[in-house]
Amino acid sequence: MALQFSTGYRNIAAAAVLGTPPASSVMDGCVIKVYAGSRPADADAEVGSAVLLATYSLNDTGSGLKWGDPTNGSVSKPPADVWSATAVASGAPAFFRYELPDDDGTLSNTAVRIQGKVGLVTDPGADLALSSLAIVNGAPLTIDAASATVPSSL
Repeated sequence: MALQFSTGYRNIAAAAVLGTPPASSVMDGCVIKVYAGSRPADADAEVGSAVLLATYSLNDTGSGLKWGDPTNGSVSKPPADVWSATAVASGAPAFFRYELPDDDGTLSNTAVRIQGKVGLVTDPGADLALSSLAIVNGAPLTIDAASATVPSSL
């Protein structure tokens, strides 16, 4: 399953190709929200009845995540940063959205979002690989490593 990019994200990415702002910071300041339930048709769609399980932020403070400097079209989580969350519900994660902290999950073709599949580390189709698909309300959660690569061609 491929990542699905929202219209807002694609618009900003297109601006980057043309060398216009604000593309330089499109990956900074977002959080990762993990949901149980049916995955929306695309990243523009409303989250619907999916249940928010956790929101990963910098040190579980609600502050947006930061990425390191790009190398060969890839950015990675800085090793010293702690991307963590406290589960707000119990369930099996099915999908995630990488979005701004104040995104309310409603239908939008201007919000900057990346949506993908959550799976186990053994699932080659997982866009976000976790060691367990059993999230328990109140449990501390961390993402130890992350990277994102912009393909050289579509």
